[in-house]
Amino acid sequence: MSTSVSTPVAQPLPASSNRLLMARLKVLASVVIWGTSFVATKIIVGQIHPLTLITLRTLGGALLLFLLMLVRKQWTGPVHGSLLRELVVLAFIGVAVHLSLQAISLRLTSATNTSWMVSLTPLGISLLAWRVLGETFGRLQALGFVIALGGALLIVISQAGGLDMLGLPSTNGDLLALSTTVTWAIFSVYSKRTLRHCAPAMLTLYVMALGGLMTVPIFVARQAWQELSQLDAEGWLALGFTLVFVSGLAYLFWYDGLAELDASKVGVFLYVEPLVTVVTAAVILGEPMRPLMLIGGAAILSGVSLVNSRRRA
Repeated sequence: MSTSVSTPVAQPLPASSNRLLMARLKVLASVVIWGTSFVATKIIVGQIHPLTLITLRTLGGALLLFLLMLVRKQWTGPVHGSLLRELVVLAFIGVAVHLSLQAISLRLTSATNTSWMVSLTPLGISLLAWRVLGETFGRLQALGFVIALGGALLIVISQAGGLDMLGLPSTNGDLLALSTTVTWAIFSVYSKRTLRHCAPAMLTLYVMALGGLMTVPIFVARQAWQELSQLDAEGWLALGFTLVFVSGLAYLFWYDGLAELDASKVGVFLYVEPLVTVVTAAVILGEPMRPLMLIGGAAILSGVSLVNSRRRA
């Protein structure tokens, strides 16, 4: 997807090195944007309804992504038939269900906790791939699964302030965030087949557009456009960041990186995402960095690393 720079034949290495460096920087930028998105979403859903945000984010992001793809000559035309039907299913899972659950969870718990729960997603993908696609899941992966879940429990306890956590709004939010690991695992495994016939950028565009359209009837019935007057300057800034960077540029940067780097090397960058959320949530939202939460986060990253080790073996 990225264009190589014209250089003299005698000096090919600097150009290649610069191209790979740029690819890594784009991937890193995507992860930083997505890590910060939890903080932006937390700000927005504190001022407007989560479903209102989902409609604005997906349709606005789809429009921006479409325009960027036109400029970059990546638009290949509309899709039809069975491919379109697959994209409709993915849009329902990935937007109408997944993003809605994630936005609602951020109303109930912290941005930091939501990010840590979402970082468990590779566990759900690995389990589903094991059951559905027949991929391996050995003892080392099982150990990683247990360690990561133990880390998640520590984070829930940290947020609740003790073992008496059932029924607390923060615990309900954590459980909702945890449920999104299941929805995204289903989306990821199901999309593997679709990606054989559809470029990643096109899939993202259609999923956002179709998913956003699914939420329009609720948006209209609730007259949700009236909620925009509730946004203050910080809310508008967070919404603009979400539309332009989270739902648009981050995806293009990510796919540019995938075009130049091995998928396994790109995936390692995702370990940075919850760390970005922890720092930005502390700085912008004043969310505390509790020792138990940091221990739990370290356990999650360690466990996920063990689960993913089967792909690097």
